[in-house]
Amino acid sequence: MTGRHALTHPTGTQAAGTANTRSPLAGTPLTGTMALLRHAVRLDRWKLLPWLLVIGIFPTVSYSVYGSLFSTPLEAKALQLSLGTNPAFSLLFGPATDLGTAAGFTAWRVQMFGMFFAALMAVFTVTRHTRAAEESGRAELLDSGVVGRHARLASAVVLAWLASAAVTVLVGLALMVAGSPPAPAFALGSAFGGMGLAFAGVAAVTAQLGSSGRTANTLAATVLGVSYLLRGLGDTLDDSQWLLWTSPMGWAEKIRPASENELRPLLLLLAAALALAVLAAWLESRRDFGMGLIAPRGGPARGRLGTWGLTARLNRGAFLTWAVVFVALGSVYGLVATTMSGIFRDNPFVRQMIAFRLATEEQLLFAFVEVLLLVLAFIGGVFGIQVILRFHTEEDEGRAEWLLSEPMSRLSYVVPTIVLAALGPAVGMAAGSAALATSARLAGSELDTAKVVFQGVAEVPALWLAAAVALFLVGLAPRARAGAWLLLVYWLLLTMFGPVLKAPDWLLSTSPFHVVPNVMESSPDWLPVGWTLLLSAVLLVAGLAGYRRRDLLSR
Repeated sequence: MTGRHALTHPTGTQAAGTANTRSPLAGTPLTGTMALLRHAVRLDRWKLLPWLLVIGIFPTVSYSVYGSLFSTPLEAKALQLSLGTNPAFSLLFGPATDLGTAAGFTAWRVQMFGMFFAALMAVFTVTRHTRAAEESGRAELLDSGVVGRHARLASAVVLAWLASAAVTVLVGLALMVAGSPPAPAFALGSAFGGMGLAFAGVAAVTAQLGSSGRTANTLAATVLGVSYLLRGLGDTLDDSQWLLWTSPMGWAEKIRPASENELRPLLLLLAAALALAVLAAWLESRRDFGMGLIAPRGGPARGRLGTWGLTARLNRGAFLTWAVVFVALGSVYGLVATTMSGIFRDNPFVRQMIAFRLATEEQLLFAFVEVLLLVLAFIGGVFGIQVILRFHTEEDEGRAEWLLSEPMSRLSYVVPTIVLAALGPAVGMAAGSAALATSARLAGSELDTAKVVFQGVAEVPALWLAAAVALFLVGLAPRARAGAWLLLVYWLLLTMFGPVLKAPDWLLSTSPFHVVPNVMESSPDWLPVGWTLLLSAVLLVAGLAGYRRRDLLSR
């Protein structure tokens, strides 16, 4: 007997010279886990390094500039009082509980983003070595060795757990080097690492449910999005603190780095990680190799869709999923926007601004809405990049070669993808903006629906630039296509954190999201948006030229 069931010597005896090296896991469903873990570490060490550096080192930047942001502790306290009554910042960053210290300011400013990216790191790591490995055929080769049924799943989860632990240690040590006390430094690192632990378990389960790596990642990302939304509602709405106990992100926030340094919620995250890993192993034993518990729909015996229809069919699930995300988030953001009128009444500084006609209540409300639309815009950027990279997956897995063996030019093959990558995010932004405005007006707000939608559409050129960068890399340097994700993360961090960290204007202007004008201004500056469109066109043409001339790649 061979393969994963070959757990003992054929004769029933042990080979000479191996008595002292026999693994304690030998003969169990976890046989070969350590060997597969070492293999996974070798494969992923360079893929995980950027995640570790961004998540682990970025908090020190926020910590280091704290002294230059506030000249006196009173300024920090004043900001804390102002932010404490602002639901937008509570929704995006969590409550500002201790801005009087550099550690407290750092925890408030970066914890949500750090937890979000640590969770994504764990999700992608587990999916890559489980569901995606089965898709590519690597898993079949690995499982042909002497490995237990759950060894590959266990090695993937353990790798994600080790990466999450490395984030915890790296954040703690880096902040201590910057001058932070150990307790808040490692509390913040524990919040990041705890999210990674829990969502490694989530990804292990979704890898058993979905029949493709893309489906598994989408399911896990949906859980992450719901967790973020529940956490945001718990921090924003009145009498809704109980919602923080309904999701892993709420548990991680309960650690309260710098203010409480309460590590008991970390035990909940660890328990969830272990329980989900056990559930994933149970589900794995009840499905066929290469198939998920959610079976994919079979296609027709003969393809009659054409290039346009095939492109739409391949991206239909993602399009519908992102449409729901845009409308749902827009609706929730609209409900949050209605709370701003009470904030304006209760904040003396805001009342003074309105009294002296430095700003109207409508302008202040629209500035808040603009921040919410910016979050939707970054989600749209993810959508566009995903569509382009899905196109490259067809090439990477050899299916594009079959299509192009027909009398079809490469240009006619790629154009439907470009159109979808342009229309999808644009329609999503328009729908999300309309949902935000409609939800707010139904709840009694005076928001102008047309202006809100116009502001949302103004973000679309930035989304097109993100997709154009992805196409440029797919066309000219497909092995560097992950650079599109890194650039989007750079734009996100620069746009959200750059102004607070007092980044120079020239650096802020390198983000296409930062230069989008406020349509409520008397004379919005549309020139930077024009440059964004021009750069998108140049990258599009260069990417198409490169794709037409280079050789096809396949695994």
